[in-house]
Amino acid sequence: MQGSPSKKMSTAQKRIAIRIVSSGIAEIQSNVTFPRSRSDYIIAKTKAFALNAADNHQIDVLGGSGSIIGCDWSGVVLEVGENVTEFKPGDYVYGLCHGGNSIEPEDGAFADIVTSKESLTMHKPEFLSFQEAASLGVGLATIGQALYWVMNLPLPFPKIPVNSGPTLLIYGGSSLTGTIAIQLAKLLPDCFERVNEIGASITYIVDCIGSEESSIFCSKVLSPTGGHYHSIKAPLPKVFKESRPEKTAVATTAFAYSMTGERFEFPGMEFAADVAQGQFAKKWRDIAEDLVAKRKVQPHPILAREGGLHGVLDGLNEIRNQAPRGHKIVYSRDS
Repeated sequence: MQGSPSKKMSTAQKRIAIRIVSSGIAEIQSNVTFPRSRSDYIIAKTKAFALNAADNHQIDVLGGSGSIIGCDWSGVVLEVGENVTEFKPGDYVYGLCHGGNSIEPEDGAFADIVTSKESLTMHKPEFLSFQEAASLGVGLATIGQALYWVMNLPLPFPKIPVNSGPTLLIYGGSSLTGTIAIQLAKLLPDCFERVNEIGASITYIVDCIGSEESSIFCSKVLSPTGGHYHSIKAPLPKVFKESRPEKTAVATTAFAYSMTGERFEFPGMEFAADVAQGQFAKKWRDIAEDLVAKRKVQPHPILAREGGLHGVLDGLNEIRNQAPRGHKIVYSRDS
């Protein structure tokens, strides 16, 4: 059962959040401005947070001073913007925020109250806990972007059977993004042959690790006639194109932040608003939400922990040293 609606919150209220103080340093602050109302955004009370390596990248390199960090979250809707049609106060939701956003510093996920774009927010099924749901946002956006926007592969529905076609390799299948990528790959139309067939020539590769080692391996297994290699980690490893310089070996990477359809910046770099990708995000949100609701895409195993935002800081330090293999760290919000 969904929660009951609440009254419109006052922007004079304050919230607790993890913000960047300076390069490499973030701290919990308790006097953070309440998020302003935006036409295509929701405002929600958080219930859980999931950790990503990208959160530390925001602190160390990508994020602006004063910006809230964090991407993955789940919670309960408090308010909706005037153009929001898919959600109402009281809905249980999960999604993806652009943490460390120097243009919109209030947008990060690691706060007791968050603001999230409608196109990157999904309804939580009753069978998923808030902790499980919090682990899904980044993976769904990243792999959806890679397979269906960058690589332009056919969406899971409808299926159009074809006699033969290309093959797809998911490198790093034990990672969270790899887990989601494998589940989505199984839903691709029948034109995709099974990679393990003898003699199958691999023409599409999604590299869920994005390291020099993984890209070298992928350069060797991509079909001699070429294909499409996509690294989910930017920047694109240079060694891939050094190994496969021919034009038929396409190599790409992307930032999931582009799915907002809004302009963003990193130090020394500017990214124009990609309106078309923002429109794609809306379409993919509906499909992804349905796949999760029908249990066709399920969460990666999680390590559920208590401790709220204080725990999040401890977990980020843990990830800096060595992230747990095969699990996603998720913290429940302090009640």
